[in-house]
Amino acid sequence: MSRKQSRSRRSRNPSSQYKVKNRDVLQKIFTEVLFPENQIFADWILHGNIKWKPEQLVSQAILFGWQENKHLNDRFEFTLKTCHDIGLTHVGNSYTSMMNALAGYGEQLRIPVRKQLHQTAESISGKHFRVGKYAPIAFDGSRLTTPRTKSNEDAFCAPNHGSGKTAKYRKKQTKGMRRSKNEKNKPHQPKPQVWLTMMWHMGLKLPWTWKIGPSNSSERAHVQDMIEEEEFPENTLFCGDAGFIGYPLWSKIINSGNDFLVRVGANVSLLSEQADFSMKSGGIVLCWPKGQMKSGAKPLRLRLKKVTLGKTTVWLLTSVLNGRDLSVKRMVKLYKMRWGVENYQARYAGRHPLYLLAA
Repeated sequence: MSRKQSRSRRSRNPSSQYKVKNRDVLQKIFTEVLFPENQIFADWILHGNIKWKPEQLVSQAILFGWQENKHLNDRFEFTLKTCHDIGLTHVGNSYTSMMNALAGYGEQLRIPVRKQLHQTAESISGKHFRVGKYAPIAFDGSRLTTPRTKSNEDAFCAPNHGSGKTAKYRKKQTKGMRRSKNEKNKPHQPKPQVWLTMMWHMGLKLPWTWKIGPSNSSERAHVQDMIEEEEFPENTLFCGDAGFIGYPLWSKIINSGNDFLVRVGANVSLLSEQADFSMKSGGIVLCWPKGQMKSGAKPLRLRLKKVTLGKTTVWLLTSVLNGRDLSVKRMVKLYKMRWGVENYQARYAGRHPLYLLAA
């Protein structure tokens, strides 16, 4: 093809001359879609010395969480350059100033930011927001190691952790060590850890909300608190693994007007310590622990199904009693989707500055 013919072909296809740039896409996402200026923070009154704007600070935090650079300074410098390229000039000009702003104003930012993100996700996600009639949200907990500072130990270490006679780090570990008296070979106290419980939208593959606590926190208690304190889409279906069992959690989900799908042990009697199950015809079971019987609480009517996941046979339990609303095939599909939260936690948990907005 001659140069003249190539030039004439480009003239017939003018769109090829104007390729969309990533910079323009990012600018539109943050300034028009996620955080339109002077809308969700219109009533905010900031200190006179503050130069950053709330919507731009949150956008900077999101961009920072996307960076893959190993060192924090490199990640921040690249983030700051990206912010300036897309027109976000009222942001934290140093890593310290950005983190101090998020930590100091996290409680005020948390509610409007999450509400805006949830509304935007539902409006633009289309068919990915629901599976059938349900908005699928998985939950999972994980521990994250933090630097051993005095403030972190006070905030996140369990009371009297490691002070017992059987604590592993107190035991002498001389077997196999040539120089047992060296300081580096001596057992050390574990670093403080943060317990992060995340709710993750399975269709969007994005975090929906989360809660942090000390290393001795209960992920089930975190989930119950989030269900009680926060708003969720209509007909939310919460999905969890075998750790999320028990009458208190299940009744909290049902009383909120939503449903759940969890994996339970194949041997029903194995669950008798946490919940008493009585099999009924048609896969309908009753969850009614003895403690709840004495208190006068009503039994929970649930549906138990035996399914095959790959080469493994498992039992799935749901509060959706009607098979037309949630078929066995769809139960399997949703539980497979739940594995995404495990991968997300392993790769990204704890990296994002927006975790400072957690309750």
